[in-house]
Amino acid sequence: MQYVQYNPKTEGPVIVAIPALGERKEIFEALAINLHEFRLIAIDLPGHGQYSSEDLSIANYLTEINKLLNQLSISTAHFVGNSIGAWIIQAYSHLFPKSVLSLSLMDGGYYFPGDYKESEEEIELPIVEQIEDLHAAIKEQVNSMDKLSFSNKKRIENYFLQNFLLKDGVYMHHSSELAVNSLSKAIVETNYCLQHSKEFAVLLLLADQEKEELEKEKVNRFTLTNENTTVKRIPDSYHLLPITNPTASSEHIKNFMMSLNQ
Repeated sequence: MQYVQYNPKTEGPVIVAIPALGERKEIFEALAINLHEFRLIAIDLPGHGQYSSEDLSIANYLTEINKLLNQLSISTAHFVGNSIGAWIIQAYSHLFPKSVLSLSLMDGGYYFPGDYKESEEEIELPIVEQIEDLHAAIKEQVNSMDKLSFSNKKRIENYFLQNFLLKDGVYMHHSSELAVNSLSKAIVETNYCLQHSKEFAVLLLLADQEKEELEKEKVNRFTLTNENTTVKRIPDSYHLLPITNPTASSEHIKNFMMSLNQ
């Protein structure tokens, strides 16, 4: 298991953070800088980065997270997840409820994909031969996020660039297609969302994108089912909330977690 600790000397509460599918644990770096009152442990998904595993199941991943926390002598923590990470931290709360202080869902985890998605095509990860082409593709992707500031765009470009590794003369994505497709299918086949849970306080952060009626229905269904949910929309942001607006995201997360101690 591959993880990174931010603010390791902080004696405050611990946050465990799980990234979106295809992303790396370093996506939480900017968020952690703004959450300096917390010790933040970001963990790679299986088959991502340098974390290779023969067992790519979410069940095995949850067990490995619990083992890691035991090794680090962490008995309780707040859990944060972006996209697929939001479903995974809810799954963790089902298995290890006594370890969970709260759940923060970052633009994901508030509906069961299996209710809305039919069979999907296999995800194919990009392979790029020329570094110039890689730079151009990333720049085009980031420039399409027109709500972002120039400095924020440059930081995101650098992060996306590091998602690719030079191997055998070509630039390949850090995650394996087998892992990405396995994890993607898992959340469609199994409903990991909380069901009428009053045990956990939940913060749902939504990206600043116009939601269709179906999306609004999903949010309403989740909040009606889980009454302890606080919903906040993050301005000038996109699906990858930890890097597209870490300042506003961290402010809501900090206020939410601090309020639980009052």
